[in-house]
Amino acid sequence: MGNKCLIVYSSMSGNTEKVALRFKSTFEKNGWECDIFKIRKRAEDILNPPFDINSYDFICAGSGIRAHLPYNEILNMLRGLRLGMDPRVALVGRDETIPYITEPMPKLPPLREALNFHKKIVLGPDSKKGVVFVTYAGCEFGPKEAEPSLQLLDLEIAHIHFKCIGHFCCPGKYINYPTPRWYHGDIRDRPNKRDLLKAEMFIEEKLAEIADRTASQ
Repeated sequence: MGNKCLIVYSSMSGNTEKVALRFKSTFEKNGWECDIFKIRKRAEDILNPPFDINSYDFICAGSGIRAHLPYNEILNMLRGLRLGMDPRVALVGRDETIPYITEPMPKLPPLREALNFHKKIVLGPDSKKGVVFVTYAGCEFGPKEAEPSLQLLDLEIAHIHFKCIGHFCCPGKYINYPTPRWYHGDIRDRPNKRDLLKAEMFIEEKLAEIADRTASQ
């Protein structure tokens, strides 16, 4: 295991960005080189992200939540890395597109070639590692509402051969009005100092696990 980390995230209100920045400072405090990139609704972010995923030993992928799922831009960027091509190819069968990508659609590969693209992926103890993280409002059910997004981000980084070793979530401000009847009560100050300390401790714990695993080999 090397010491180079990539943090990729989508954030509309700044909640997820606060967690991403705390992750970055924690990695750097522990001697890691850490690059961070915010994915926006821009064609270049999806089609040509400014990094080589293969040069990293650890990935953190995060997002805010919309309708219980991560933002489309982070999912599309990760799918593009998995496919090695325009992620719109994977959306054709769902009658979906990416409206802010205006380049002509690439030609679909022949069915036989497309089938050959799929193969079993086995991630073992020597695989590169990663974590996923989200911020959420959790109006009715609290942390349960974060679970679908965490699981989906987990799956997407597994597809690019990073073994997910942890999920992190915390509440994030949704509106400027008091919300005493919500699951977490009034979350206008979240993520707060305590949330960000938990984010730091989460990364510290994962780095300790990696160090312990390396030492025992």
